[in-house]
Order: sequence, then structure tokens, then C-alpha cells
Amino acid sequence: MQVTVHEIIEQELELVHHLSHKIWPECYRSIISEAQITYMLDTMYSLPALRDAMAQGQRFLVAYRQNQAVGYAGFEPNIASKPECKLNKLYVLPHLHGVGIGKVLIKAVIDHAKNQRCTSLFLQVNKQNPAVAFYEKMGMYVREEAVFDIGNGFVMDDYIMQMDW
Repeated sequence: MQVTVHEIIEQELELVHHLSHKIWPECYRSIISEAQITYMLDTMYSLPALRDAMAQGQRFLVAYRQNQAVGYAGFEPNIASKPECKLNKLYVLPHLHGVGIGKVLIKAVIDHAKNQRCTSLFLQVNKQNPAVAFYEKMGMYVREEAVFDIGNGFVMDDYIMQMDW
């Protein structure tokens, strides 16, 4: 299986928007309510929200398999002027989970982070998300637990996981 990863520009954010709307409902339906999924897609994955994220320093990588976009990562190196990188988003189409695409994406993010002189990578992940096991397998550890109010009566009950190098 050949997977290629490319950093995208603002005009290509439609790929991330489209993939999010295919991935989120299936991956999160057993973890959070449909109302929260819709709210988060509308507030965090709308094209204006994605453009704003990119304007504020978030970068996006898209994974392709057989010339089809199949996953993406959003990350921000040197967040808050610290030598750490935040992985904001890492998603792969559900029918392709377990074939190595997520691993290729996270390794690409790590390479970008190292090139920016970051010494660690961290992320937030829902405590009930099966991806926790994937992140542990990639060498991450739970740094802390946190609950974030995201508005509209919704919260994110997350682990903050980290990897150092």
C-alpha cells in the first residue's frame, strides 16, 4: 500500500472539510452525541474555521492512496513560542483504519515538528476514543486529563497525550 503525504494550501482546505464530514459521524457516534458531532463539525471544520486555523499558524497534511485523499493531519509547531508541536487533528477514513495511514501521517507531522526544532508533540484525544491505543503504540503517554468547555453546553473530556524526543 503506497501512501503519499502533501502539505496543502488554503485553496485545498475543502479536502479537509469534506473528509471531516465523512469521518466524524462514523468515528464519533458511539462516543459523543449526534448534536455534539454536528456542533463540532460546524464550528471547527467549516471552511471559515479551517481558514482561520491556517491563518493562525495551523498547517495541514493530506494523505493520498491511489490518488484519493484518505486522511489528514492538522498541526501547529512552536505553539505559544515553546519548542513543542500540537497535533490538532489526525483522521483517516474509517474503512482504512489499521492499514498504516495514521502512522504515515503522524510520522510526517513529527518530521515537520523536528524541522521546526520542536522537542515534543502533544494532542488532545477523547478519553473514550479507541485512537488512544494507537497514540500509545506510537510512543505517546498521558500527560494529563482535562475537560474543555466548547460552548453550546458541550464539553470535551480528553487526555492530553505527549511524545518527547
